[in-house]
Amino acid sequence: MIKRYLSKFVLFVCVILVIATGTISYIPPNKTLQINTPTTQSSASASPSTSPSAPPSAPPSAPPSAPPSAPVSTSPSTETSSDNSVHVSNPNALSKYRQGLKLYYQRQFPAALDLFNQALAIDPLCYEALNAKGATLAFQGQHEQGLALIQQALVLNPTFVYGHFNLGLANELAGRWDPAIAAYQEALQLDDHDTWSYYGIASIYGRLGKIDKVLEYLRPAIALDPNVREVARDEKDFAPVRMDPRFQTLVNP
Repeated sequence: MIKRYLSKFVLFVCVILVIATGTISYIPPNKTLQINTPTTQSSASASPSTSPSAPPSAPPSAPPSAPPSAPVSTSPSTETSSDNSVHVSNPNALSKYRQGLKLYYQRQFPAALDLFNQALAIDPLCYEALNAKGATLAFQGQHEQGLALIQQALVLNPTFVYGHFNLGLANELAGRWDPAIAAYQEALQLDDHDTWSYYGIASIYGRLGKIDKVLEYLRPAIALDPNVREVARDEKDFAPVRMDPRFQTLVNP
């Protein structure tokens, strides 16, 4: 679920905020990487307005990335909560993180991973780097390690939309549909303009052949970013519903 998440999105990187036996390529907004489809499917049935866990979740099948919708901002937040519970990352660590993120969106994972590690050597609590490293490992098939790092990032900043998006992405790469949808919805609870979280959910339902759900989530993604149409046309995850007239009308206006 992640194939063409790069071109125009790289310019948007500071604002945006992805194998087994099937396909998924998810680095917002281009999907290209392959992931395997699990042997067992889950009964994904959550709707946009009802996330499994109350607030948000955060994609995609398209890039390592994240997500996310009016892409989730990938620039670190300098804000702290009223009780100062959100870690403020070291500026030098953030510099390494941003350099690594550019390589991540170019799918240069080993080089990106090296820079994320450099960032964490400077600041072990840099949640931005933890999140990005986790997504990178997930793309490389190390799903459990990747998920653990993303969860660490969310402990440090529970409202980090890009973190929730990558949590969905990593679960999707692991073939865990329900946890992936729950995470993407969590991102949407935090930011209902997170384009790639909508797209991520739509692509999972595409795999399951649930055209009504695909349309339910793909429509808002396209409304937020018309370029999603082009990504969706070539998205392998939509193969089961591609010939449906409603899908064709949506992606080929």
